[in-house]
Amino acid sequence: MGNPFLIQACLRIPIPTSLNKDTIYNFEKEGHRIYQINVPMDLRAENWDFIARIVVTEFTVGNNKTTGKFKVVKEFSEEERKIITKTYVKY
Repeated sequence: MGNPFLIQACLRIPIPTSLNKDTIYNFEKEGHRIYQINVPMDLRAENWDFIARIVVTEFTVGNNKTTGKFKVVKEFSEEERKIITKTYVKY
């Protein structure tokens, strides 16, 4: 049988129109996923572009989906997004 969980190193979701450091955002993903709590990780758009550095503050797994909350630590500027994305994503 095996473990049905995916251990995640980043969060890839549709990006909210605006990001704010003082806001807690909700997310939902298909499947059973494990996120580190309060550890900085990258927020990526669905096309894998880097958007921000975040921390997941909580998550719940069940019924083949994962829901959770995150907050923004640093939103990358347009220039930073391009540089970081080119560094990690092969075109």
